[in-house]
Amino acid sequence: MPSKSPKAEGTHVPPPEDYSNWVRTMMRNIAAAPDAAVLYDSTIREPTELLAQVVRGAFGGEITDRYESVFANGNRFVAAAVAGRYGVQPANVLCTTGATSAMGLAIRAFVRPGDHIIVETPCFDLLPGLAAAAGASISYLSRRAPDFAIDTAELESLIQPETRLVLLTDLHNPSGAALGQGTLLALAALAGKSGVRIVIDEVYGDFAGPRPAAATYSPEIISVGSLTKVQGLFALKCGWAIASPDKIKAILAASEQGDLGVSKLSHAVAARVLEDMAPFDDYWRGLLARTRPVLERHAASMIAEGLLAGDVPPQGCMYFPRVVGVADTYALAQWLWREHRVAVAPGEFFGLPGHVRIGFGGDAEQLDRALGRFADALRRYRPS
Repeated sequence: MPSKSPKAEGTHVPPPEDYSNWVRTMMRNIAAAPDAAVLYDSTIREPTELLAQVVRGAFGGEITDRYESVFANGNRFVAAAVAGRYGVQPANVLCTTGATSAMGLAIRAFVRPGDHIIVETPCFDLLPGLAAAAGASISYLSRRAPDFAIDTAELESLIQPETRLVLLTDLHNPSGAALGQGTLLALAALAGKSGVRIVIDEVYGDFAGPRPAAATYSPEIISVGSLTKVQGLFALKCGWAIASPDKIKAILAASEQGDLGVSKLSHAVAARVLEDMAPFDDYWRGLLARTRPVLERHAASMIAEGLLAGDVPPQGCMYFPRVVGVADTYALAQWLWREHRVAVAPGEFFGLPGHVRIGFGGDAEQLDRALGRFADALRRYRPS
């Protein structure tokens, strides 16, 4: 998928390669390197035993009644559970194979070739990729360090007659910054005033909640979410779009058979998960209670040494610091792997060179060792 459209405006710096391909290469490299220190992952480690318990409960004896057809409208139990968790009605929910699919369906419904889309930057390169695949021109809304906030006046200045969508994330990927209620209210007012729909990717939103979906702030806002990031349940391929009923109808009208990738089996399991989220919420909270102090301790030390700059966000499992004195973090990441078997995600993949994204949603002891090696390597690094 291309990383940008033929016409892209703004300050976004395109990556030197596709992030997905980089991750595939890194996964192969890591598999062959038992001593690898992996710091780029941005999800909570899979709660394998909890998932197995749900599967055994659903299919170990009598087959769960959540195992039903998902053709066109998805699993109704998933929709009902998502609605209850995020403060809407089932008619506001469309089940998808993930947040990516939900965003793709929304873009297909509301964007035509030659239309205009505004995308935040820095951003996960999937967002401009989806806009480019729709044939849209792109402008970029800067979310500037250190707080990565959104300036709604700046956003309004980017709106053109051809603007159809704005693509944002909350929590922000890669920084972990939250939009906050004040910003959401301002975005809702702008959407109502301009008529431009705003799609907000909320796959990390539960770290700051659970809370009502951004879609509850305005009928022009579409929220997308999944069980992949916070809950670590990427195996279920369960996502959703939350929007006003007329927007859901428009999305379905543009894709009359819905999301054909939705799995009857995995969404039956997902329904059981969503109906009893407490064990999964306890899992990620317990995990971060162990890993966050480790990350904060190492970050404070590296900041004090003048190696990094930027506060750890108060929620989530990502940290996006600036590497002091290093402009080309792609070259740094290559050197870190080649010389030290340390894997971090360079800021070039998110449009902001000079930063790296560090994930801390895994094992605390492994994180401690990996951050120690990362700090030691930074002390030795001499940019060419």
